[in-house]
Amino acid sequence: MNVNTAAKITQQLLAAGHAVAATDEEADAIIFNTCCVRNTAEQKILSHIALAKQLKRQKPNLKIAVIGCLSAKRKINGVDILLGTDNAMDVVEKLGVAMQPLAPEANATAYIDITYGCDNYCSYCIVPYVRGHLRIRPYDEIIAEFNQVKDTAKNIYLLGQNVNEYPDFPKLLAELAEQPGDFNLHFLSAHPKDFDLETIKVMARYPKIAHDVHLPMQSGCDKILKLMNRKYTVTDYLEKVKLLREYMPDIHITTDIICGFPGETDEDFDATVEVVKQIKFSAAYIFPYSNRSGTVADKMSGQVPFHTRKARATKLVEIMRKMS
Repeated sequence: MNVNTAAKITQQLLAAGHAVAATDEEADAIIFNTCCVRNTAEQKILSHIALAKQLKRQKPNLKIAVIGCLSAKRKINGVDILLGTDNAMDVVEKLGVAMQPLAPEANATAYIDITYGCDNYCSYCIVPYVRGHLRIRPYDEIIAEFNQVKDTAKNIYLLGQNVNEYPDFPKLLAELAEQPGDFNLHFLSAHPKDFDLETIKVMARYPKIAHDVHLPMQSGCDKILKLMNRKYTVTDYLEKVKLLREYMPDIHITTDIICGFPGETDEDFDATVEVVKQIKFSAAYIFPYSNRSGTVADKMSGQVPFHTRKARATKLVEIMRKMS
């Protein structure tokens, strides 16, 4: 999502005659397009902003803009422009550049937002608080944007915090897959609780829909999934994996896993390891649990020491590396 937003902002500025600076020191404006889903990302971006503010003391005309999640989460002093996720594109006009209709760039990959925000409130996740409630993009807008890119992009990604919450998502997938053109259709990300058999059937039916799916499991332990407010069980998840492989034997399934969530015991972690070994994911994004202020999980009892979270994540990464 941030790649998509950054590309559109860059395209507007380039069309107005600006160029991408080779270094921060050469820049007239520095735009930070931020994500704070994990604490490490937030701390990294804050350190970069601090360096930019130091540069501004030597170069007072430098404009610093901070857009995205971080701006919605906290006030940041000493910058010129501060915008959230909903109005991030306004940074172009705030920098004194008139917005204009632009033809999509002929890139090999195109991204199309179909939903914004999220109402799932997984107990560890800050997204609903910084990106807002679920908003559905109008069907006609999606079709129009798709038609602009389908003849030039080899890979087209439908984007959403949970694409499956788009009304009648399988119908949208099918309609796009029926369009003429030499493209592969992908979507990110899918929530296991909403990933249904009809979506699987549509994926199997249309050759243009890529046989890959990112299905964040987060944990292989029912107790932890319940604490996470994920609204599915390990059995539910395994059934969906089974159906995906029945309908598409060549399917690539990737996932996200959080290690050391509050209340997770060694036995709970071992259960996750066993499920990972059973499923044999093509790839997995594995992270130690990251405390996010304002979320339910941040106030839970049974917080796991960080060194234990990290050790579990490291162990699981090594297991995944050997399998993949």
